[in-house]
Amino acid sequence: MVNWVASLFFGLLALGLACLAGSQIGLSAGVWIPAGLVLWLAAGMLLSRPSQFGDDVADPIHPEQGQEKTPQTISASVDPQAPNEQSLHTAVIELTRQLRSKEVSLDKLQAKLTEREFRRSLSRVATIHETLVFTLHLLAQGKLAHADAVEQLRQEIESAISDLGLEHHVIQVGATISTLPLGSFIVLRSETATTPTLAGTVKEVVSSGLCARDEEGKPHFISPSKINAYKI
Repeated sequence: MVNWVASLFFGLLALGLACLAGSQIGLSAGVWIPAGLVLWLAAGMLLSRPSQFGDDVADPIHPEQGQEKTPQTISASVDPQAPNEQSLHTAVIELTRQLRSKEVSLDKLQAKLTEREFRRSLSRVATIHETLVFTLHLLAQGKLAHADAVEQLRQEIESAISDLGLEHHVIQVGATISTLPLGSFIVLRSETATTPTLAGTVKEVVSSGLCARDEEGKPHFISPSKINAYKI
């Protein structure tokens, strides 16, 4: 559209100049009209030379040129994924920090529980010692019989065992040794069985053992039972 308007403008201008020149020098219309057309064609040829500036302004943008993306456009197309990855990375870091914090808190709690249990055990041992001293003092004064003193100490020790969460593990005489839990006994003496049916069984229980049970109820033997057994 711009080219047609420019062509019409220059055509009218060329005819006007030819008419003015013809009237000044007395030329007829048959002369100055062709002269104006020649001027119009000459001006068109001069203005139609290739121009980078004109091409940049007038020519439409080709589709393939429009498809070229600048770095900003490429970055914009990738940016929607970047916040998601950044958020995931931040969430992982925060979760790791929370887990470490909880682990430290659990370690501190476990240490406090262990210290409390240890202090309770020491306190119970101190109580047993006080009972022993008091019982011996009564025995020295003749205010307590030996049998009563032994019973007093036995009750105190049994009470301490219960307070500390321990249990007696009793092994019956005649029990088959192979069926006893591992670590629950120590054989002090073994003898030859008088009959084949007694081979590999418990002859005598010298002392019963002590055990503690875990959360699953499995016994852990603190002090194994002492037994005498028959040889296999």
